[in-house]
Amino acid sequence: MLSIVFISYPLIALGQNSTLTKATSGGSLKVQIEPTPKVLKANTPTKFKITFDKTPGSVQPHVDYDFLITNNGKNVFSASSSTGQTGTPLHTAEGIVTIPYEFKTPGGYTLTVKVYGILFNPIKPESADFPIKVT
Repeated sequence: MLSIVFISYPLIALGQNSTLTKATSGGSLKVQIEPTPKVLKANTPTKFKITFDKTPGSVQPHVDYDFLITNNGKNVFSASSSTGQTGTPLHTAEGIVTIPYEFKTPGGYTLTVKVYGILFNPIKPESADFPIKVT
């Protein structure tokens, strides 16, 4: 008997579980993303609340970061570019930041949070990727 198993990395349709949480690739921080509205729709203004945690429930202040949105491997948004600081990490003193964005078309996207420094100390860049679906 031949069995075939398909494993895929599912796109997350937000709504029921609207908070996305993932550790960065190097494990230095946990990143939480909370979108508003909870259901992501094209041509609807969206805000992403990003929280950096050192330990569960303990917000990490002073993080150097960037927030990227890609569609089919193509960069469609960069928080640093939107502020005129392309290639230069942004800084949050409080460890919590809200970033607005409006998706132009429905489909699969990837939200990426890159971390470049913690408490004014540079680190080897780490990232957390969140695949999502926009309707």
